Amino acid sequence: MKHLGEFELRMERRFGLSTRRIPVEVLVDQESTTVVLDCGCCKELLENKLPGGILIPIASALKSYFESHGMRNVDVSVNGTVMRRTYKGVAVENMVSEMKSQLENAVSRFARKRRRPLRARV
Repeated sequence: MKHLGEFELRMERRFGLSTRRIPVEVLVDQESTTVVLDCGCCKELLENKLPGGILIPIASALKSYFESHGMRNVDVSVNGTVMRRTYKGVAVENMVSEMKSQLENAVSRFARKRRRPLRARV
C-alpha cells in the first residue's frame, strides 16, 4: 500500500478533556483506499454505546464523503482503538485535505451536541 496522506483530528476541551488528537492515515493500493484512525487518545469516548461514541459521526462522515466520490465501503475492522475502513476506488492526494475538513466538521457537530443539556421529555 502507498501512503497517500495523514492528518490529525483535534478533540478539544469541549469534551472536558485536555486537547487530544486522533491520527488519521490514508493509504491506497491499485483498487482501494484505506483510512486508519488511531483513537487511543480518547478511549473514554469510544466506550460509549450507540449513539454516544465519537466513532459514529466520524464513520458517517467518511461514508458520506466516499459515496460523494462514487466509492463504497468494502471492509471495516477494529482492533482495540484502531479502526480501518476500506473503500473500493482509489483516492487521489488532493482528496485528503477535503476529507480532513469533513471529519473536522463531524467532530465539531458531535462536540456541540455533547455540550447541550438534555431536555426533559413531556
